[in-house]
Amino acid sequence: RTLELLEITHRVVNDFGTDFEQQARLRATARRRFARLTRRDNIQFDGLARVSHVTDATDWRVELPFVVLTPDTEAEMAELVQCCIGLGLTVIPRGGGTGYTGGAVPLERMSAVINTEKLETLGSIEYLEALPGRSGQHPPVPVVSTGAGVVTRRVSDLAQASGLVFAVDPTSQD
Repeated sequence: RTLELLEITHRVVNDFGTDFEQQARLRATARRRFARLTRRDNIQFDGLARVSHVTDATDWRVELPFVVLTPDTEAEMAELVQCCIGLGLTVIPRGGGTGYTGGAVPLERMSAVINTEKLETLGSIEYLEALPGRSGQHPPVPVVSTGAGVVTRRVSDLAQASGLVFAVDPTSQD
């Protein structure tokens, strides 16, 4: 039994070493591919970035993400997502990490968290005469286009300054 245990231990250690080498190669490949799509400092494999993106407000912790991406523009998103899929990574979009549903929690090791906090464009309020799917006579509808990283409070403040109310869950305002 001791020899059997020793053999199992050797196999596990060898598997760990092999996995470590495979991870290093995959990181190098991923870094090259992502660097064609976004700035190098937007590609984060370091422990601090990965640990700070392991959970949201739920504080559930399942797996560290393989990589954290922090694109500068919305235009980078589609190609980054496509690249992640090509690398076999599960894509997890993340805003401010304030969610209470676990939607930003990586559930598997081979995941990429795409942090959208830098995508902060905030348009002005426009009034649309018609919305898709609505027919008949309706008053104009106020709408605003925002980036995925805009904090809800900014949208509420914009609405209030225009005499409107942005009625959403107040716990997500800030």
